[in-house]
Amino acid sequence: MNNKITVLFFVLGFGLNSCDNLTQKEFFDKIVYDEYYSKYDGLVVKKYIDKQNHARPIIIIRNQIFGDDKKDFVFQSSELFDFIKVGDTISKSRESLLLNIKRRNLDTIIKLDFGNIKGKEKYYSENEYLMNNE
Repeated sequence: MNNKITVLFFVLGFGLNSCDNLTQKEFFDKIVYDEYYSKYDGLVVKKYIDKQNHARPIIIIRNQIFGDDKKDFVFQSSELFDFIKVGDTISKSRESLLLNIKRRNLDTIIKLDFGNIKGKEKYYSENEYLMNNE
C-alpha cells in the first residue's frame, strides 16, 4: 500500500513540475517577439477599455482591404493608449517595433515600450528585438 502511494505522489509531482510554465523573462520575450512580427495598418475607428476582459485597452483599426482588426494594447504603457485618438491612422510594419501615428497636424513615430509587463526594466536590455531596433 505504501509503495502505491509513493508511486502516486511521484507521478503527480513529476506531472505538475513538467507543466509548460514560462518564466517571466520567457513571457516578456514572447510578447516582444509576437509584436515584432505583427503588422497592422489602418484608421482607428474605436477605442475602449474592455471591462469584461480584465480592463484591457482595445483599439479597433479599420483597413480598407482587410476590414476591422482588434488590437490589444494591454502590454504597452497607458500613455500610448491615451495618446492614440479615434481618427488617427496608425501603421506598424512586420519586423519592427515602431508605430507610425498620423493625424491632421501630427506625423510621429513611437517605439513600442512594453511598459505594462512586469520585469520590463530587467529584461529590456536582454531582448534581441528591442536592442536591434534602437
